[in-house]
Amino acid sequence: MFFLKLKHIKYHLNNFHWAKTARTFLLLSILITVYSCDKHPDEIIDYQFADFQVVNISAPANFVYSASDSLLNVSLQIKNGNSVEKVLARIKIADATQKVISEINLSKTSSLQSIDEYAGKFKMSKTIPSGKYILEFFVINNVDQNSKKVAEHLFNYDSNQKNYPPVISNLKIPSSVLRGESFVFSIKVDDQNGLNDILQVTFKLYRPDGSVVLPNASNPNIDYFIMVDNGDLNLGDEKAGDGIYSFKNSFGQSSSIGNWKFEFQAKDRSGAMSNVITSFLEVK
Repeated sequence: MFFLKLKHIKYHLNNFHWAKTARTFLLLSILITVYSCDKHPDEIIDYQFADFQVVNISAPANFVYSASDSLLNVSLQIKNGNSVEKVLARIKIADATQKVISEINLSKTSSLQSIDEYAGKFKMSKTIPSGKYILEFFVINNVDQNSKKVAEHLFNYDSNQKNYPPVISNLKIPSSVLRGESFVFSIKVDDQNGLNDILQVTFKLYRPDGSVVLPNASNPNIDYFIMVDNGDLNLGDEKAGDGIYSFKNSFGQSSSIGNWKFEFQAKDRSGAMSNVITSFLEVK
């Protein structure tokens, strides 16, 4: 694990200048890359000063939704759990957003030789997008009511629904800007499987000479920038979760004068790609 201090990020592309307020976006891009590459194996978290021990978790590696089988069964076994008051389970999307999909209380179903089993059922839905999800377990003790995360499990969910690719439209971008002038552009994204199915909305940027701008020169395999729909005005987005993805930036004084090309595209959680929208912006 590594930690990244945002104030230490200084990022200058050749002829493409980040606005100061857009630095948070760079951190978001890095986090999305980290989570997309990270591996989440089954893991029991060992708390050195806890008076109980998690000895086993039970959850499927893959779950396919159907009308007759919509319940995802999970359980957790705890040894010497006299101090355990409550056990919670939570499902989150396995990406940088870590959005919580559902949370339930687990019930004690058995107790044998100082090992207590807690179990519960998540009611899954066909409206939940197919993809990777993280199941987390939390224990609340009966002394100070503190909640401790004790285990996690990665699983694949298949909503058993036809997947539709996203569609992008209604691009709003100025036709020209001055060097040093801050500007915002946005694009609308729709998906018949729901906005939660949108994994990312990106754009590629090309200089007037046709060369592509890389977000990080040390990672040439990533040649796109990630737009946001998180309601952060500093990043140019006005309202979170409305399907309008935005980006705020400016071109530095050393940027090349001429027409810069933008190529926009969206991707859903199944990997389906949207249509591509191309636009040109003149830097003066």
